Amino acid sequence: MEQIMQKYKRRTTQAQFKAAYGLYRKDMFAIRQAVPHIGLSDYRTYYETILLLEDGKSEDARERLQSIKKQWMRSTLLAGIELKAENRDIAIQHAHEALNSSRGVNRYIRNTKEYYQRLLDTYRKMVKMF
Repeated sequence: MEQIMQKYKRRTTQAQFKAAYGLYRKDMFAIRQAVPHIGLSDYRTYYETILLLEDGKSEDARERLQSIKKQWMRSTLLAGIELKAENRDIAIQHAHEALNSSRGVNRYIRNTKEYYQRLLDTYRKMVKMF
């Protein structure tokens, strides 16, 4: 992370990396700190919506994601919303949509074993809980 911060000096770019890293670590405090510094974009709305979900505001999150243009972001958020609503099958379907609609670096990241395995493990744990 330090290398990225040294390479990218723009505050908005650094904020996007910090938010992404916070999400990876499931550190909502780091995301909350980074979001105000992300320029108005799908990425800012994406992380704001994640925070709404974390706060239990699924309806507000569902409304917010309507303004996001990137399909992989919408599908990822819908998976989270459906998972919170205990609609596991629909959540898994949205997770697969997110994977299939991502491109470039996002596709690479989403196709890595660690990311995909963590996502599926989360869904499996939720299934066992109910």
